[in-house]
Amino acid sequence: MSKKEEREALRNYSMKFLELSPVKESLLKYYETTYQAGALDAKTKRLIALCGGLVSGCKGCILGQAALAVQEGASAEELLETCAVAMSLGGTMAWSHVSMVVEYLEESGLIE
Repeated sequence: MSKKEEREALRNYSMKFLELSPVKESLLKYYETTYQAGALDAKTKRLIALCGGLVSGCKGCILGQAALAVQEGASAEELLETCAVAMSLGGTMAWSHVSMVVEYLEESGLIE
């Protein structure tokens, strides 16, 4: 399964959870508000979230935030630099998850 397919599957089950959840509206509002441009632009917020996902080992966060950062205009270089920051914080645990970002970038044609 490609990283894009993995991301989509994780997203679909997350959305199914939301549909069944009594807190759907408040969770969606919180999520949307969090990632709107404010003191930080949306791209920067997505890169920060990617770093957090890498350090915590959250596959859905890593794949989702990488894709959303690219949608917000992040370059491959910015994603890879974010990976380096995550590695400085999370050591080999974060490093072990960087491969997901590299694979996503290759599949997306952003790196060779």
